[in-house]
Amino acid sequence: MFSGIAHRYDLLNMLLSVGQDRRWRRRAAQLTRVRPGQSVLDICTGTGALAAGLRARVGPQGRVVGLDLTEAMVVGARRRVPQVEFVVGDALHLPFADASFDAASMAFGLRNIADHQGALSEMLRVLRPGGRAVILEFSTVSRYLRPWYTLYNRTVIPVVARGLLGKAGAYQYLTDSIAAFPSPLVVSRWLREAGFEGVRYQRLSLGIVAIHIGFRPRG
Repeated sequence: MFSGIAHRYDLLNMLLSVGQDRRWRRRAAQLTRVRPGQSVLDICTGTGALAAGLRARVGPQGRVVGLDLTEAMVVGARRRVPQVEFVVGDALHLPFADASFDAASMAFGLRNIADHQGALSEMLRVLRPGGRAVILEFSTVSRYLRPWYTLYNRTVIPVVARGLLGKAGAYQYLTDSIAAFPSPLVVSRWLREAGFEGVRYQRLSLGIVAIHIGFRPRG
């Protein structure tokens, strides 16, 4: 599915979020708190949009690795951000040693992984003690916005997807997966169960998305 939409992925995200996806990723990159010279892993990197922001933060002496299961996405990411090391890989079996990174991020990937706990445990494993995980994901909107948001998802998204892709199936999956994804409180519980501490979250755009933060224990 993602291979089939890779060539239009960034354009569709920009149109369907009315440009907000860039702001959301900028905020996620800020919340990693990575500094020049540090290393960060961007899991489910897609076409490298978040990885690009992370690269700017760590500078030429730092290291950013972007990982995605879909080769077509990785090919696009390499063209977009040649300064980042992109690899094809599975979020459930990260090809990195324990305690390899100062921070790890994931944007709009967690709800696409059936084994949430497995992915979060792997994320924790590759972080250094005290390392920070930042996860940007769709969330549960405020009850005032919910009727309009639901209408938008059911009507506008399929029309735009069909117009740009010639089909709407992939973005029907998007709307279904957003509707099925749990509240930030549940995601926070997943993080704690995986072993993260200092877990918190921040809502953006009236709850359309949330950014989740957790730390690998130092002890």
